[in-house]
Amino acid sequence: MINAQNRVAIWNAFFKNAWLESKKLYEITCEEKCTKDFNVANTPELSDDEYHRLFAIIQCYFAIEARINHLIDELMEDKVITKDLGEAARRLPTKAKWFLIPTLAGKQNTLDSASGPYQVIAQICDLRNEFIHVNYPLLKKKLPSAKTILSYFKRFVEAMEDMNVVLGRHDKPNQDIISLGTFDNVKKSV
Repeated sequence: MINAQNRVAIWNAFFKNAWLESKKLYEITCEEKCTKDFNVANTPELSDDEYHRLFAIIQCYFAIEARINHLIDELMEDKVITKDLGEAARRLPTKAKWFLIPTLAGKQNTLDSASGPYQVIAQICDLRNEFIHVNYPLLKKKLPSAKTILSYFKRFVEAMEDMNVVLGRHDKPNQDIISLGTFDNVKKSV
């Protein structure tokens, strides 16, 4: 278990980032500059690079969670699974839900968390857990490089689209969606 000082540092770092996003929202919606600063003791600083790497992973995690809950809801709506089973599945950890969905859909395909394209889903879920549950000094050490995160994002988009193939919604991945996983200035580097 981590000590109280590290727990406060983790909380303050996330609180500050939430505050900064809320401040920006205020400035956009109210069309006026906010001159307040975030002055809370024991608040570690993330560099812009670290902040955006962390934010990218967290947003991918949120997208995975939203996608899998959507698929569970569809299975309930289509009466493939009962409402009780669907609600029970929604309470599972995100990673477990992702790898369970083909079985819930009655598909013979199983997904392997140790190989592509689904390995990245497990990696993103594990990183999210590491970011939330580690002490702050380890956060910077565990935060992957920007190049790695861009690679994760590319593979994440591929896995999200491939799930449609696994579930029989499409015969092949939609290349327009797949193309969203890369950016013009990073295609060659990732």
